[in-house]
Amino acid sequence: SFPRRDLLRGIEEKVRGWWELEGQFEADPDPEKESFLVTFPYPYMNGRLHLGHGFTLTKADFTAGYQRLKGKNVLFPFGFHCTGMPIQGAATKLKRELEKYGCPPVLEDEKEDEKAAEKAKEASADKIP
Repeated sequence: SFPRRDLLRGIEEKVRGWWELEGQFEADPDPEKESFLVTFPYPYMNGRLHLGHGFTLTKADFTAGYQRLKGKNVLFPFGFHCTGMPIQGAATKLKRELEKYGCPPVLEDEKEDEKAAEKAKEASADKIP
């Protein structure tokens, strides 16, 4: 049992229900209102997401929410960039690692352990009459 987690999940469900009732994330643009567009540079998927992504995204998200609270029509498209040279570089790196370490991977330390065990086995076999 995880009481704190369960409490937070209960709060989340309640808030999501409220958002659903209020249509908080449904676009209903009013042509009479001013429009506001927020953009965010797509994170490339050739590396891990990190705190810098979160920092930049948070500023854009807060700005979009603030402008919406001010009554503007807000558009905040979001996605991930999964094409071009960065993804090709990640695919090439993965291919090289698979060729070097195999699948499943066998790392250098494991290879050394296997070699040492084999040598010990051979040495003990030589000593047995």
